Amino acid sequence: MRGWAAKTFRGQLFGNALSLYAVQGLNYLMPLLMLPFLLRVLSPQGYGTVMLAQSVVGYAVTFTDFGFNLTAARDISVARDNPELVARIYWSTMAAKCLLLLVSALVLGAVVLLAPPLRRIGPLIAASGLMVVGSVVFPQWYFQGLERLKEVALIQAVAKCLVTGAAIVAVRSPQDLLLAACILASPQLVGALAGTCIGKPPAPAQFYRPSLGDIRRSLRGSWHMFAAGVSTSLYTYTNTLVLGLMCSDREVGLYSLANKVVGFVQSIAGPVIQAVFPRASLLFAQGPEQAWVLLRRVAWLLLPGLALASLLLGIFAPAVVHVLGGNTYAEAVPVLRIMAIVPLLVTAATMLAQTVMLNLGLAAQLSRVYATVGALNLLLLPLLVYASAARGAAWALVIAETVGPILMLWVLRRHRQRIEPQHSS
Repeated sequence: MRGWAAKTFRGQLFGNALSLYAVQGLNYLMPLLMLPFLLRVLSPQGYGTVMLAQSVVGYAVTFTDFGFNLTAARDISVARDNPELVARIYWSTMAAKCLLLLVSALVLGAVVLLAPPLRRIGPLIAASGLMVVGSVVFPQWYFQGLERLKEVALIQAVAKCLVTGAAIVAVRSPQDLLLAACILASPQLVGALAGTCIGKPPAPAQFYRPSLGDIRRSLRGSWHMFAAGVSTSLYTYTNTLVLGLMCSDREVGLYSLANKVVGFVQSIAGPVIQAVFPRASLLFAQGPEQAWVLLRRVAWLLLPGLALASLLLGIFAPAVVHVLGGNTYAEAVPVLRIMAIVPLLVTAATMLAQTVMLNLGLAAQLSRVYATVGALNLLLLPLLVYASAARGAAWALVIAETVGPILMLWVLRRHRQRIEPQHSS
């Protein structure tokens, strides 16, 4: 890596990004091996049913995350040289997440029992609940805040290999939906167990017993990011849920195939953003000028590549769908073409939201942006799904992901005084 790119990713930052890409190659390969297998074995309807159950559980994941994936990572990054403070942040956050886990389990159980359309897939929803448990016990925000991302990548690689092997060995027919749901929901839980077994426990050595005041402060400090996460769920999980309630599980399967492919392409930017976020948080706290230099270079590195990837995804959508799902998923091609631009849009929005707005103290404004986008999606979604089923859900997602970064830029323009330090770099 030469020139300005080398200056951007140097030292530990370069090592984090490079190691993440090296190990993430395995993380990408394993799901890509598992996805075609499950698509064919479960059929579009069976796969769609499992994805519908996961969309319901996704709300509980958002609730238990409560924005800690960003705020706790930021706080630990700033406090990394103070082991006592790191322990306090970690155990206070974990206590809050465990409390939220209990609440979400009770609420989700009540909703499933009271809603007949969801009661029919109740066992699959219960099995998918492992996603919530995994999101609590595997604190990626802790590793990210300490810039120990190589450990995260290693743990995830081990977990993905175990989960993929289990799926290929155990899932043999559409009658194995419950088993498939358990396996698909377990990577983070398996990752926590794998990390402990290989000597990378997901916790600091020092213990701190959090008080109720600590828990309240953790929740209060993450409130705006939680509000943003709830609003985001209005155009992620809700699209799948509404599609399943208004149409059929088969339509959910078609939409989910396209969404998975888009997610794979979108994850290309993941290691870089994960590596940059804690460093940007530290730089904004110590020297904003350096933070802006870093972010501009990262944008020039990522966005043109994602634009090209989105273009190629739209062009080769028929081949991608055929390789992954076969002829039974041919109707997913137009859905994938509609969604092909999403990786570029999401990457731009993620950079603006996480590395800029959050670090500039614009969390409240960010939550309002996401609320506006979520409300717009919720308004358009039933009409578009009624008109075009899976393609309508795809259009709703694209509209939401387009409006999001536009509103973020508008907010930053209104608060331009917070951006002016970049001009002195």
